[in-house]
Amino acid sequence: MARAQKDTRPIADQATSEAACTYAALILYEDNQEIVASKLAQVIKAANIRVEPIWTKVFEKALKGKRVGDLLHGNAGNAPAAQTAAQTSVPASQQAKAPEPAKEVKKAEEPEEDVDMGGLFD
Repeated sequence: MARAQKDTRPIADQATSEAACTYAALILYEDNQEIVASKLAQVIKAANIRVEPIWTKVFEKALKGKRVGDLLHGNAGNAPAAQTAAQTSVPASQQAKAPEPAKEVKKAEEPEEDVDMGGLFD
């Protein structure tokens, strides 16, 4: 029987691991695949990078239920909330005008006091 060959590549540092997982997630998103730890690990392995398994699990958990496309375009990634907000928004003509912010009251500047330093700078 042939034994599986042990992976002798060094484990990537934190920044490289995060970048690898990020790019792997983007690749899976572009390919319309679910972003799960096992698929992230496959993409990272294909890139000849070795990361600790915790990183793929962290990214899976962080992106679960999120729409990566919305995250890329600056939305919060929570599509149902955005749709609800759009459906319940009031037309601009019915919105009450926001009150103007209160103007700042400037205080009169007080003259500086001369403090005796005991002849330190004489």
